[in-house]
Amino acid sequence: MKNLDVNRICDGIRGGKMSRREIHQVLGAVGFGLAVVPLARGASADEISTEEIPAVPCGSGHPMTFTWSGYDEVNFHKQYINEHGCASNFTFWSDEEEAFAKMRAGFEPDIMAPCTYELHRWYDAGLLAPINTDMLTNWDQIIPTLKEVDGSIQGGNRVFVPMDWGQTSVTFRTDLAPEYVDVENHTWGILWDPKYAGRLSMIDSLIDGVAVASIYGGIEDPYDLSDPADMEKTAQLLREQLPLLRYYSSTMSDVEQSLASGELVAAATWNSSIVALRNQGLPVMFMQPKEGAMTWVCGLVRHPSNDGRGEEMVEKAHQILDSYLSADAGAWEIINYGYGHANLGAYEKVTDEQLAERGLSKNPDDLLSTGIFQVTMTPQQEIQIMFEEVKAGL
Repeated sequence: MKNLDVNRICDGIRGGKMSRREIHQVLGAVGFGLAVVPLARGASADEISTEEIPAVPCGSGHPMTFTWSGYDEVNFHKQYINEHGCASNFTFWSDEEEAFAKMRAGFEPDIMAPCTYELHRWYDAGLLAPINTDMLTNWDQIIPTLKEVDGSIQGGNRVFVPMDWGQTSVTFRTDLAPEYVDVENHTWGILWDPKYAGRLSMIDSLIDGVAVASIYGGIEDPYDLSDPADMEKTAQLLREQLPLLRYYSSTMSDVEQSLASGELVAAATWNSSIVALRNQGLPVMFMQPKEGAMTWVCGLVRHPSNDGRGEEMVEKAHQILDSYLSADAGAWEIINYGYGHANLGAYEKVTDEQLAERGLSKNPDDLLSTGIFQVTMTPQQEIQIMFEEVKAGL
């Protein structure tokens, strides 16, 4: 591994600057998994145990979890480890597109961890098996709003359990754009403000990039651009924005560094960015735009191959799901990753101050009720072509 990669990963982990996706993208590019770089612990609430327990993979006879790197962290699996004396087996993807292609080619894990915008496609491809929530001891503690997110029920069966969530919105420097500090002025429109030309950034993706323009444009369903008029309106807004951007971002760490230096005034980010920037003492806010922030929800599914491995493997797969959904796992994730968790009990294990620093509260519905839940964009191929043409200046 190159020194540059090592330095970038270590800096990102210690400072909370890199997401689970970004860490794995760097490691995956050089052939390593996250296990070679231990995650640094953040400040923990008193109620959260920091006791080290063995995280040795169980090996044969135990399920394989296919997920983002970082979700093999021991604190997600204490229930399973306490039951079996070892951890789940893991293999990692760099993104869900890679995961989908690998499974379509024949790879058969037991458990996967997609976000909700993938559920319909994965179900249609025959990659999702029913989940029996009666086998999950933590199911009654799951936030009701998250239990019924789009795609969770397919063919009359539950195929998805939510684990964590967050928002995509605008992080901006309050000292550089003071006119936006008042919450009444919070708007996606800051990313189209010509005063800040060359000092703005958007996320380079359909779900976190194109949809922003659709929301700002007032399209009734910002994820469905089947109407040619909606497609053209979104494309025109992206064209108008293009010359105002410093760059389209592919990593949150780059955006956070640019905001910290003042190179950027405002950028589309995930809510975890505000934690990293405030930890540096920077004057920043994470907007709740009047047009609506985007809410993403990720969780866990079972692959049909798990059913073919016998009742014991099915039971163990559900035990792994249950471990991820525990309040202790959730509290650890809130503190260390900055994301919301699906277990209501997790919020009682984190202080009000720690929650506020992460843009959360004891009542997660306070934030969930304000967001626009992400779903698959339609028609995806046509939107992708349009987006690439816009970025090319066409």
